[in-house]
Amino acid sequence: MSSESLVLCEDRDGIAVITLNRPAQRNSLRYESWTELSEALTSCDARAIVLTGADGFFSAGGDLKTGPAHGTGPLSPAGRVEHAQHVMEQLRAVAVPTIAAVEGAAVGLGWSLALACDLVVAARNAFFSAPFVARAVVPDGGLAWRLTQQLGRQRASSLLLRGNRLSAERAHECGLVTDLAEPGAAVGTAMDIAAELAESDSGAVELTKRLINSAEAAQLASFLPLELAIATVAQQRSAAAAGRAQFG
Repeated sequence: MSSESLVLCEDRDGIAVITLNRPAQRNSLRYESWTELSEALTSCDARAIVLTGADGFFSAGGDLKTGPAHGTGPLSPAGRVEHAQHVMEQLRAVAVPTIAAVEGAAVGLGWSLALACDLVVAARNAFFSAPFVARAVVPDGGLAWRLTQQLGRQRASSLLLRGNRLSAERAHECGLVTDLAEPGAAVGTAMDIAAELAESDSGAVELTKRLINSAEAAQLASFLPLELAIATVAQQRSAAAAGRAQFG
């Protein structure tokens, strides 16, 4: 693996721009990516945070080459899923506004990450998708819960079971994207919104975020352990199928 940071953090006049930095892999997320994102969230002292991906693509989701397994415990087959859950909880809990700036696409776990932010800005030509079933795994990062809450069972089922792409404009109509931007301008639009929010009273912002988070916290907290257990079973099934194929 390259020694270059997987996550970059830049201060722009009091606004932190955090960039997923694996452009050659469409900013897919390794276990270490989540560790570096957690460190960036912990260390940055900003009035707002803009989260984006390098080279005009938000994220292709979990890195298929490295896989989700990590560690040796009973849930280790989905260790990256558990780590991602914790970091997204950290992202939701930060005291300042967080804005995802999506160019290109947010796919799978990358879509989960974008939706963990307070606001989502997307370029008009961007798209979202959740091709988990096609990859013989299950949705993670709370995506099944969030899409079902937002869209209802049938529309969420279509996206999650069929892996259909959802255009940025359609996502905006559904309430999954808060603001649209012209192609290439998602970060700029997110920065403008961040600057606007940074002028607000910081205490009022933090307390309002606490109220919003409390509305979903109990349901999400009960959902995530089930998601992790099911993801572990799915990975074990996938590994067993791969073994049978290898040895006939």
